[in-house]
Amino acid sequence: MFSLKFGGTSMGNSEAISQTAQIIISHPEPNKVVTVSAMSGVTNLLISAANCATETNKICYKNYLQEIQDKHLTALKKLVNNTDLYRTGEEFITKKISGLSGFLHALTIIGEVSPRSNDEIVSLGEILSAKLLSLHLQDLGEKSDFINLENIVSKMFDKDHTEANKEFFECFAHKLEKLLTPLLEKNITPICTGFFGKIPGGIVATVGRGYSDFTAALIGKACNAKEIQIWTDVNGILSTDPRIVPEAHVIEELSFDEATELANLGAKVIHPQTIWPAVKNNILVRIKNTMSPLDAGTAITKEGKLSTHSFKSITIQKDITIITVRSTTMTESGVLGELFQEFANHKVSIDLVSTSESSISVTIQNENKNKNLQQLITQLEKKFIVNRENNNTIIAIIGNEMRENIGVAGRFLSALSDHKINVRMISQGANQSNISAVISQKDSKNAVQAVHKKFFRI
Repeated sequence: MFSLKFGGTSMGNSEAISQTAQIIISHPEPNKVVTVSAMSGVTNLLISAANCATETNKICYKNYLQEIQDKHLTALKKLVNNTDLYRTGEEFITKKISGLSGFLHALTIIGEVSPRSNDEIVSLGEILSAKLLSLHLQDLGEKSDFINLENIVSKMFDKDHTEANKEFFECFAHKLEKLLTPLLEKNITPICTGFFGKIPGGIVATVGRGYSDFTAALIGKACNAKEIQIWTDVNGILSTDPRIVPEAHVIEELSFDEATELANLGAKVIHPQTIWPAVKNNILVRIKNTMSPLDAGTAITKEGKLSTHSFKSITIQKDITIITVRSTTMTESGVLGELFQEFANHKVSIDLVSTSESSISVTIQNENKNKNLQQLITQLEKKFIVNRENNNTIIAIIGNEMRENIGVAGRFLSALSDHKINVRMISQGANQSNISAVISQKDSKNAVQAVHKKFFRI
């Protein structure tokens, strides 16, 4: 069995959905489960509709819903020729949009969107796209069934973070197996929503907007898949962002550890949560391009394969803030623990850490999303000297090759200094597979190009 996930670009419009259907039909594995994201742009439209319902112009949400309905009905008309199937799809789409309209009307009275309400709204995009794809496959004569996964979750989280809820996911995987196995035994291809139920704290807030990757990985774990395939709009994971370096090349194979580092350090191709279900069950993950299905893509395996370069990839994270805390008591017992506890108390996540005898610097992502940051700084200033620096970027080089290659860090910093790029912080991962440097955001593009050229000789 293969678990296939198709993202927003693969479901972008009727032509993309038709291409996705052909990949499913021609796939060499007879047993497969498909997970889909919403059509391109639909999630943003749904979020805009929700915002409208709680703002001054409360009825503007109707315009967004009409746009969403028209988009799906237009696609349906192009994808489904059978009259009965078309009527089924038309009724399904209009009924779902009408239901959301009533929900948003209620929100105009409440005046706010809770995380759970936000999930209810955002999930509609995947429900509609999964139904479209299933109907299109049936119209082509394929045995397919639409599966709305939000209906199978009965046991809720007891905490907000997935890492603390492995027991939940074991239960969820068992439910998936019971739901999907009978369909696979009948050679029916399930087309599943990426959304898998209402979670305290909200699935978007807990897992992130790319949670459909995670769903596909959980399905792979539940059904003992040979492979989890993430279909997107690039040929695999690249050596860096091709918008910055057009000559960036596809990485043939990564280890689970390397892929995790890439996902957590800014690579957008794969969601960080996708990896752990695959790691636990040693399931190969492959990134493939919907528009070039014959390309091999990038394989993610337990051990990976070493490349001929000093490392595999360069990634960047923008909108980074550095918080530096200074104190003459920094090395005293318990001070660092107290400091980090304040970050935890204010729910401000830390990325990189750099220490000295009298100070510690940490980085956090996107200051605008850390609404508690100023409260945290105010609290810290009661005991420490605190400095905040905005508009920074983390540039990271990633690859297990660094464990065996001498002088990579020196060459990395040399590439930056040769282009007069100042490094504010530097950190090496404990697993020795990544080195990260914090630089000014204005130097981001120049830094990536300089490092890529020095190590990959373009």
